[in-house]
Amino acid sequence: MMNKVKFRYFEDKTKPHVICDTNVWYYIVQGKFNKPNDILLIPTSLSLAELATSEAMAYELKLYQDVLKAVHEKGGPILPIDPFDFVLHNHDPNYPLNNDIVKNILSDFTEVLRRDIPQEAELKEETKEKIIKSCQERRGATGEFADFGTDKLNDIRKSINTGVGKKEHLKVDPYVINKEMLKAFLNEHVKDLDYEIDFNKFDWNRIELFMTVTENFLKKLETTRDMKVHPNDAVDWLNMLYVTPDDMYLTFEKSWRGYIENDDRIKHYLYK
Repeated sequence: MMNKVKFRYFEDKTKPHVICDTNVWYYIVQGKFNKPNDILLIPTSLSLAELATSEAMAYELKLYQDVLKAVHEKGGPILPIDPFDFVLHNHDPNYPLNNDIVKNILSDFTEVLRRDIPQEAELKEETKEKIIKSCQERRGATGEFADFGTDKLNDIRKSINTGVGKKEHLKVDPYVINKEMLKAFLNEHVKDLDYEIDFNKFDWNRIELFMTVTENFLKKLETTRDMKVHPNDAVDWLNMLYVTPDDMYLTFEKSWRGYIENDDRIKHYLYK
């Protein structure tokens, strides 16, 4: 049993920050990736929330514990806030922050890490079913996002096919539209706060990776027949909001890597 489990929050810029997708921690456990000593692998609030609702804890309890150990032992300081809060705080240091959700998640992780779990550990079927149901309920928003996105895509594809056509559509610069979309997300995020976002002073270069990947991701979706939005796409996509021009990003998911490394504007962000 681990006597003390403490995750790091403090700012540490002694080494380059590599913001991590959730799959990075699985790759470490599976021996597919060894963390170099000259970088810091950064867990994010969003990826930790994804881990906290992973059904792996029901099926592969020891693997799940090992993944949490990788976050604890190999991870650098955690980015403990929501990605929208992160963007807004970078824009305005006076923007109010709340990291209660991550504190609760890390408290649950600590309980898992403190236990002696044998390699062959297996939960009772009743317990598995409860965990799976809980995970599905807690991740309901990502499923709703996927269904909404897929429905909208079908409308967009019909519009492209009966209108300008795919080739002409791909020539359109979507930057302004994508900016308005993110503005809408951010305004929705702060609607219950006594706070107004000053977009006149907003530095869009601070989220260059996210904006360019958004362009590549949405164009691919809009013009690829039968391609759907999947529940984990929301997490993979929004996780890039944490990446500033001072950082790099690491994911082993082929499509997201492709959106980055195949674009000369942003390929330098991808940690190799």
